[in-house]
Amino acid sequence: MNRTPDDSQRRRLLADASSGLPTRVPVVLYSCVYDGRDPEAVMAALRMHAEARDWVVHSSLYDLTDVTSTRTDRKSWPQVDRLLTSKEVGGLVAPCEDEIAFYPPGKKRLREWLLSLPAFAAYFPEPVGQTRFERAGGAAQ
Repeated sequence: MNRTPDDSQRRRLLADASSGLPTRVPVVLYSCVYDGRDPEAVMAALRMHAEARDWVVHSSLYDLTDVTSTRTDRKSWPQVDRLLTSKEVGGLVAPCEDEIAFYPPGKKRLREWLLSLPAFAAYFPEPVGQTRFERAGGAAQ
């Protein structure tokens, strides 16, 4: 379904009115691209998920490193941390929690930290090796 700009604006106004919040929630997109995926394609998929929920994408950041690296060793993560801590954004959108914290103790610390802010994390994995048509239930030709 293609939406006109008026349709999109109407959806935003309805979302704002029904949420009880004065504005839409700004989010930061983040990925640790470790497996040869195209970073721009990953960010585009995350942006699509965020915008479908009427979240405002404040920043789109990624690191090109191994997922087992610590967050403090990554180049873009400090910016994500700053945006969340300063409350410039209310949430984090990523493909999966493993791309932020790979080991269970790190995941626990991440969750506790997000709860303390408070902020949320939403994960939207992109199926590997499928076209958009196949994900929508069509068959490959």
